[in-house]
Amino acid sequence: MMSNIKIIQADSPALIDQVFAIRTEVFVHEQKCLPTEEFDELDAVAQHYLLLENELAVATGRFRKTDKGIKIERIATLNQYRGKGFATVLLNHLMEVAHAIYTDANCFYLHAQVSVKPLYEKLGFISLMEILL
Repeated sequence: MMSNIKIIQADSPALIDQVFAIRTEVFVHEQKCLPTEEFDELDAVAQHYLLLENELAVATGRFRKTDKGIKIERIATLNQYRGKGFATVLLNHLMEVAHAIYTDANCFYLHAQVSVKPLYEKLGFISLMEILL
């Protein structure tokens, strides 16, 4: 059962710091991604969001408009908060917000690790790897 959940846009330097802290923990420390690959120039143009549980930032994600549609990126949940459905709640929120802003966009897409493929499939995403095979 989810407790007090809130999703906010990270639209200030202090909130962006929290976004980057979660991504650093999940992608750089846990998954050993290089910081130079995790943080990119697209951070400046993407819209970032934080999922808060009881006022504590526990998950993050971003989206941006591209020539292909809306790209959802950098979905990350802190290790001790996984398995509670936060990523699903966050993804649904990102798609709702993006759809409201970019009413002409008819395609959502993302790149994901194989380990989280079932999560995205549950949300209606289709693997291009399977389409292309």
